[in-house]
Formats: sequence, structure tokens, C-alpha cells
Amino acid sequence: MNNTCKYLLLVVLVTLFSACQDGSKKETQDQKPIEITYEAPKQIISLEEADSLYVNYQKRRASIIVKTEMESHPEGKPFVPTQFVSFDIKVLKEYIGYVEQEAKKGGTTADSLRIYFGNYGNISKKYPKKNTVFLLPTAAVNKDYGGIFIDSEGKAKLVRDWVNEQLDEGFKGNQRSEASILPSFSSASSLQGGKSLTLNFGQGGPPPKTDF
Repeated sequence: MNNTCKYLLLVVLVTLFSACQDGSKKETQDQKPIEITYEAPKQIISLEEADSLYVNYQKRRASIIVKTEMESHPEGKPFVPTQFVSFDIKVLKEYIGYVEQEAKKGGTTADSLRIYFGNYGNISKKYPKKNTVFLLPTAAVNKDYGGIFIDSEGKAKLVRDWVNEQLDEGFKGNQRSEASILPSFSSASSLQGGKSLTLNFGQGGPPPKTDF
């Protein structure tokens, strides 16, 4: 094969390669991101059921809360009980991702979230005596199951073990009645240096007039 034939063959190969590259790029550009379709969870309830739950809470719980709190509430300032707590969806997604990540690093798999009811008591100037909720991830740890946190060594541990340790150290009675059941990692605790996986500080209040 003479030099001219070799040169022509090289030109043809380069042209074909460039065409393939351009086609590959175009195909990649034309590809659209795959949209995930979700089925409705079986736990979805109707608006009628939701409204019934809300009305029952107003009658059987909110009214009692108002009566109880007004006994020690300043005169002329009506007490409005919390009737919902909202969390930003982006925050919840980040929280779930963080919980799954830390639980995995801690040697377990977080498989659910418990929503606890709580009350700020007099410790909050912004929400005095108002009800709230906090989220606690749960998982299996050492053949047991319950709410978890991460200890100072990065291992997943049960919150109840922390609570029991506090009780053993004398953190009980009136002291515990005024404090959270969740890890605070005070200097008195051997779990100092660990981290809580508990989420709080949602936005709460009475429902907007456009809701129930």
C-alpha cells in the first residue's frame, strides 16, 4: 500500500471516529433524566378522616390544655395551644439522609422514625409551655431495638441505655421531670463526645385559617 492510500485510509478512519464521537455526545445530550414515580402509601387518609381527627383533638385535648394552662397564665393573655408542628421538606430529606448515614457508620440500619410529643415548659422564652414534637430514629442494636444515638466512639447505642446511666448517676426525680429524655452529653455522662440524632425545632401553632 503506497503512502497516498495510507493517507486516505487514515482520513477515513479519523472521520468515522469523529462521527461516532459526535453521535455519542448527541445521544447523551438527548437523554432525559429518569423520573421516579411513587405509589400512594397505604397510610394515606381522606380529608374527612383528617378533619375528624382534628376536631376530636380540639374537643378532647386542646380545650383541656387551655383550661389547665390558664390557671397559671397571666390574666388578659389567652393561652393558644399548639395544634400542629411543621418541618421543611428539604430539612426532613436531609435529616433522613443524615440519620441513615450515621446509623450505618455506627453499625446498624435506621428503619423508622418515632415522633414523640413534648412540652417546652418554662425553659423556652419563645414557646413557653407550648407542646412540640421531636423525631427519634430507631434501629436494632445488640439484639435489642429502640431509639438510637451515636456514642463518643461512633457506635450506635440505645437511648434507653443513656437514660438508665443517668438514673444510675442520680439524674432522676424532679431533675429528670424537668429535662429531656434525650442525650445532652453533659460532663457527668460517660457518653460525652457523642452525638444525638434527634430532630426538633419545627414551626408550630394553631392551623392556618385555610386548613382544618
